[in-house]
Amino acid sequence: MNKSHLQREIKVNFNQNLAVSFVHAYDDTHKIDREALPALWISGEDNHKIYSFPFPRNVSDFDQIDFQVSGTLPLKNAKNFDKLPRFGFTGLQSCNEYLYAGSWNSIYEIKKKDYSLNRIITNHMMNDMHGIWVDANHIITVLTGKDTILISSHDGEIIDHFSVGRDLKVYKDKSYEEIDWRFLSKQFRGATGIWHFNFVQKFNHEIWLTSRNINSFIVINLKTKKAFIRAMNHKTVVLLHDGVLHDGEYYFTSIDGKIIIASEAEKNKIKVREGFDGIEEFSRDMVAEVIRLEETEYGTYPNWCRGIACFEDNIFVTVDGRYGSDLSFGLLGLKRNGKKVLERRMKWLEIGDDKYIKYVTGFDVEVL
Repeated sequence: MNKSHLQREIKVNFNQNLAVSFVHAYDDTHKIDREALPALWISGEDNHKIYSFPFPRNVSDFDQIDFQVSGTLPLKNAKNFDKLPRFGFTGLQSCNEYLYAGSWNSIYEIKKKDYSLNRIITNHMMNDMHGIWVDANHIITVLTGKDTILISSHDGEIIDHFSVGRDLKVYKDKSYEEIDWRFLSKQFRGATGIWHFNFVQKFNHEIWLTSRNINSFIVINLKTKKAFIRAMNHKTVVLLHDGVLHDGEYYFTSIDGKIIIASEAEKNKIKVREGFDGIEEFSRDMVAEVIRLEETEYGTYPNWCRGIACFEDNIFVTVDGRYGSDLSFGLLGLKRNGKKVLERRMKWLEIGDDKYIKYVTGFDVEVL
């Protein structure tokens, strides 16, 4: 890789590899003539490499894939559309010897030993995936525009799906199974769906989802099939995207350049100012701390912030790369006190012809 295009501004004693997924799109007039396109950046202390993969975006593309496909091939009623989905990977999850990466319409099972593609896992209810969850038994994704949680097997079989309504009622619409959602691109700018679920995690019998539209968690109890909100006492405007549990606290990205750290009210160090005998404390759920990236040693207000991973006392996020910006995006590492421990930038020239690229943004980070 040309190091003039990929600059390391700070060298620290961090010997873990970081996997960074990213998405990108081209001007509609530009013809893509490559079978594989960049989507995964493996960044280590002494090595950096970008890996490319095939991305089927219409029905016939699945016939031309030269890799094993597990799950559902395009349905007979599957349609092609003029506006095609973006390229690249979204959510990342490590499980056993594989790294799993979400795309617009599939899950990619990637060998961690050499980052080669083992197989593509897909079914007709995978569309506009953001975060993904993979454990030994299941793959959990979200049909974002329909606020629908999809539970699949590792072979792509649909095990269950359910949606969350405006009233927080959990319901199942079987008609969704009759449609092949994989080839429909995003229909408008901004958040899709009522809740716009971004990040998905499973803790015991509960699924936790970040909702960008209400900037809180929505939790679904798999035993009762009931949903409830875990709210935060936000002190500033936020646009939550990702949220991971680390050392008993939740670390979130806000796409407007913030990291939010939330904890249970009873465990939070911020106490009420005064006590009154016989009067209970005001009600509150999670208490939030705000880290504004421009106020840290990073010192700059990024135009985008998405993807988060925590390792020991380090926080890693991606920054920049949205429409109309400088032709690069970054991987940033910080301490909680704002000290910068890592910054690496990737130029769009590493992805493709920057005359036709509309954006390249980091999406998720995983410590390997």
